[in-house]
Amino acid sequence: MQRIATLSVMTLVLAAGPAWAGCDYPDEPTTPNAEEMTLDEFKAAIAEFREFQTALEGYRKCLDEDFESLDEDSKTDERKELFVRRYDGSIDREQQLADQMNEQIRLWNEINQSED
Repeated sequence: MQRIATLSVMTLVLAAGPAWAGCDYPDEPTTPNAEEMTLDEFKAAIAEFREFQTALEGYRKCLDEDFESLDEDSKTDERKELFVRRYDGSIDREQQLADQMNEQIRLWNEINQSED
């Protein structure tokens, strides 16, 4: 079920529209696997996720700027809906990835506390 929800969100985020041709959705980070990664690899994965979050902020800013640059006649209901779906879809996807990251952080802490 989560896979279907993820695909649905990504379909909305990646739906192309001419108004946002210059706003590129950033590459998503790989979700770490706490059971298989070294500490350095895990730290790198967390850093990669933070970079992704920063890139998403830029993506959303681009969407805002592009939409605001349209003249009023170009701000059709269809374009407004597409803007909202792409903007909100990026937030939803960021939250999904953050939840996965947090799950792996909790697992990492569990594993490594038991080794002490």
